[in-house]
Amino acid sequence: MSRITRWKPEKTKTKVVFRLQFHATHIPQSGWDKLFITFIPADSGKATAKTTKANVRNGICKWADPIYETTRLFQDLRTKHFDEKLYKFVVSMGSSRSSLLGEATINLADYADALKPSSVALPLQGCDSGSILHVRILSHIVSD
Repeated sequence: MSRITRWKPEKTKTKVVFRLQFHATHIPQSGWDKLFITFIPADSGKATAKTTKANVRNGICKWADPIYETTRLFQDLRTKHFDEKLYKFVVSMGSSRSSLLGEATINLADYADALKPSSVALPLQGCDSGSILHVRILSHIVSD
């Protein structure tokens, strides 16, 4: 009798919870008084979270409340690397195109197994003033 070899998956799904804390710098002095951030997964294109509005003072904006995002990442069993998981941050005052300060993209899979909180400075695309979105990322792998 021959034995049939079992198929082993090359990748596993890992559930990860991300805690994202934000502040922005180099915001233009005029026209930008309150801002919020919309968090959009690139694969779906639909917003999953939004911060509260925060005041801009002296070109700086700090959001008090973090965003928590729970997602499943695919991890290669041999290399232990996670597949790419892109998210877009849209910084704006409202929903119209003229109230958009800028946007930035990040691959959260890069921070899935970080042992310490990470800080990332993301230049806002579409912004002429050189505004930067600073993100502090803390991740926690959750067992199912």
